[in-house]
Amino acid sequence: MKKTYFSLMFTATMLLFVQINFAQNTFTKQVIVCSGGNISNPNDFVTIASYSPVTGVTTVFDTIQTQSVQDVIIEKEFAFVAAQDSIVKFNIDTYEKIAAVEAVGVNRLLVNNDELIASFQYPVTENFVRVYSAEDLSLISNIEEVSDESAGLLVVDELAYVAVPGGWASTVGKIAIIDLADYSLVEEINFDTIGRGIVDLFYSDNKIMSVNRTPWGGSSGYISVMNRLGSHSQSHLINEYIGPMSGLINNILYIEVNGGIGSIDLTDFSVLDTVLVQPPALTIADVAMDTLNKLFYVTTTDFFSTGLGTIYNLDGEDIGSFEAGISPDAIAIDYRDNTGTGELFSENLIKIYPNPSSGVIIVEVIEGTYPENFRVVDISGRSLISGFINLKTKSSAIDINMLENGLYFLILSDGNKMMTSPIIKN
Repeated sequence: MKKTYFSLMFTATMLLFVQINFAQNTFTKQVIVCSGGNISNPNDFVTIASYSPVTGVTTVFDTIQTQSVQDVIIEKEFAFVAAQDSIVKFNIDTYEKIAAVEAVGVNRLLVNNDELIASFQYPVTENFVRVYSAEDLSLISNIEEVSDESAGLLVVDELAYVAVPGGWASTVGKIAIIDLADYSLVEEINFDTIGRGIVDLFYSDNKIMSVNRTPWGGSSGYISVMNRLGSHSQSHLINEYIGPMSGLINNILYIEVNGGIGSIDLTDFSVLDTVLVQPPALTIADVAMDTLNKLFYVTTTDFFSTGLGTIYNLDGEDIGSFEAGISPDAIAIDYRDNTGTGELFSENLIKIYPNPSSGVIIVEVIEGTYPENFRVVDISGRSLISGFINLKTKSSAIDINMLENGLYFLILSDGNKMMTSPIIKN
């Protein structure tokens, strides 16, 4: 009987290994930080940098000779940067510039399959949405029918949704719907004055949602919701000063609130927390949420002399910092997928001890490449502890004191390979 029970447990554990390895094959490789420089110095150009969560080092790898940066997005091993008068594509494995195109007034970017969609703002007066080849940035189409200056972008089922806030004096906001099959405008949904400040779009609960930021001098904003064709819409008043969205996890919207970061429950549009991250001393330039590791990467600046990068967890605790240049207005998280890379390191080359452990696990590399990320999950695959592991000194400690006694799994990754090992807390 005991032998049978052990066999069943062993089989279940092996099945769980497969499930966890399949589910946990994504990791955070780097954070791309784009800084516009001193706004009063015409010779202080845009810099593009990579922050490594493993080493804690920020490395500038290129410069774009223009005065401001509006957006950066990452698709596979490529970063696309919108910088005032141009769009530039980089390979962020080799850090080489791949392509560039003139794009005066470029605002936001989005990659859909092999196309790059871009929205435009002042000083342009027409063609506020354009489609480029994601391969070489050649122009594919101008969407001439979009009525005014545009911002956030979203694609759902080959329909593109574009936030249309208009210029600085605009008092209304719209969402344009574009059919990507023929690049035609389907409709513009006018949210009237409720849509004033509409910038960010996201998809949740099978609906298109927008963040309508608090206008200058105001004290509240809105979250607007519509179905895919825009035939039904409603808006929800948020009685706080709201800014750009930071991220979305499990129907909780993380957003700038009153100069810091707060959260909104999208099930009833109630404000859960107004001060998840306290307003910093400097102005928030941008926030990128690492939804995998549940971290906020926040850049702040005074726009003329300094810029700072701070890392917060979901409890709003300051857990680290990174270098950021002046006016670090665009940052993005580089996620990578390990699917198909096979086993990680041979167990003969990595030691994990003591196991069982009452509080600390030591990971030691005998030889070979180093794991860079770790994750501790429970038997259901739920992530409990995650972070970056520095094994340049051959060994590193992972604190598991917070865990209750029982069976867990330690997942290690170096960006190309993975390994899962059972650990026991006693």
